[in-house]
This record gives sequence, structure tokens and C-alpha cells, in this order.
Amino acid sequence: MGGSSGFIGKFGEDEFGRFLLRTLEENHVDTRAVVLTREAKTGLAFVTLKDNGEREFIFYRQPCADILLTPEEIAIQYIEQAKVLHFGTVSLIVEPGRSATYHAVQWARSAGKIISLDVNLREALWPSLAAARQEIYTALSLAHIVKVSEEELAFITGNNESIEEETNQILALGPGLVFVTLGAGGCYVKTKHFATAVEGIAVQAVDTTGAGDAFTAAVLTRLVEIGLHDPRQIHDISLSTMQEICTFANIAGALTCTKNGAIPALPTKADVEERMGQVRMNAK
Repeated sequence: MGGSSGFIGKFGEDEFGRFLLRTLEENHVDTRAVVLTREAKTGLAFVTLKDNGEREFIFYRQPCADILLTPEEIAIQYIEQAKVLHFGTVSLIVEPGRSATYHAVQWARSAGKIISLDVNLREALWPSLAAARQEIYTALSLAHIVKVSEEELAFITGNNESIEEETNQILALGPGLVFVTLGAGGCYVKTKHFATAVEGIAVQAVDTTGAGDAFTAAVLTRLVEIGLHDPRQIHDISLSTMQEICTFANIAGALTCTKNGAIPALPTKADVEERMGQVRMNAK
């Protein structure tokens, strides 16, 4: 997307871990904050695809290297360089990874960084749904920007109210900006000042793995590009700017679905901008 990104985490010192490290570096992700360990192997996730491109996960994780990341291994000086710290809830499932994640997030908040959260609910990994909901609520209270799917939104709120009412409940917990991804339907975005739905684009879905990550990467990159460097600036974003960002992010997510895999399927900024040009032409 043309942005600058780095990764904080822990891999096993094994072939899978070295593969992940190489993959990040080949995709120009800064890996200076990655920790390698021989205490446990790199965790595995197997993805199975349905006929419509939707996926299911089978995890092999306990014990695994990423959950062994400790607060002491978080490179605080590394976070100082960032404008946004993005995290997900999978690292909140067990200790010490949970404490390491909260340590990084709380330090970044105190330093005035923008905190972004992908709820990314993986029910099979949690000891119970009650535990999942409790940690998600804690994570939401620390985030400024939240990306959530329709299904995750219903899980968090525990009801079948309108999307507007459900996102209001998220905003009441502390975030200033909530994105709800709607699959082929695009997305819905809400702040305390406005709410809008932005249509997606039609593609032939092959594999939906990574689509949500592509959407979030596009959103965060565009927000930084327009000058969002402080959480207080979130409420200054206009409706028209947000609609443009959502269109860009919807296209990024949709194009990811047209290829197999997660990282190999991610589109470039040029890919997204070319499709945006086509969308604008069709609108005329």
C-alpha cells in the first residue's frame, strides 16, 4: 500500500519460523523486533476452502512460540518510531503473550500513538466464549480504531439490533472509529459524528483469506497519508474523505479474494488505484 510497517512477535527457531521471517522481509516488513526462540515450535494454521472461497481454520498452537513473547521482549524504542500500533485478539488468549500485548498497547497509548484493533475472533482457540468476550471488551477499551466483521459485532454486543445501535455500543467503550466489514457488501463505518455504508466491488472470489487484513492495511495506510498522527484527529476526518478511504480499502480486500493465499494475494497500491479509476469511470 506504499506505507512503512514493522512486526513485533516471536517465532520458533525452526524452518517455519525462518520461512515467516523471510516472507516478511521479502515484503519489506521491518523485522528488527522479531524474537526467535528454541523453547517452542512456530504455531501452525491450516486453511480449508469452501466452494465460495470462504475459509475454515485448523490450529496447532499449544505450545507454540508466539504465545511465549514476554513484556520484557517488547522493544519499546521500536514502538517510538511508529504512528500506529495495530494488534489483534489472538495474542490475548494466553500468558505471557497476553501481558506482552497489553504492555505494548498501553505504552503506545501513553506515548500518544494511534491504537488499531482487529477483533479477529477465532472461537476454537479460546478456552471459552466468555473469556473471549471479556478480553475483547478490554481490548476495545484501549483502541482508537476498530475493525470488526458483522459476525464479530454480533458476538460482542450479544444482540440482533441494527448495525448502527451495535456500533454505538462499540464507540461507547472508547474507540473513535469503527469499521464493520460486510464481505461482498463492502463496509460500514461509524464515528461520533457520522455513519455511512460504502459498497464493495464485484469480484470472482477464489480465497477470502487475508481480505480483512488487506482492508485494514489500506485503511491505516490512507489515514497516515492524509496526516492522521494523533488519536484526537480522528474526529476531524470528513465524511467524503472517509468514503474515499473505505472505497480504497474495499477494493484492496476484494482484490485479495481473487487469488489464493494470504500474503501472496495482497494487491499493490497501483492495483488498487487502477481499480479505483475504473470505479470512478463507471460512476460517471
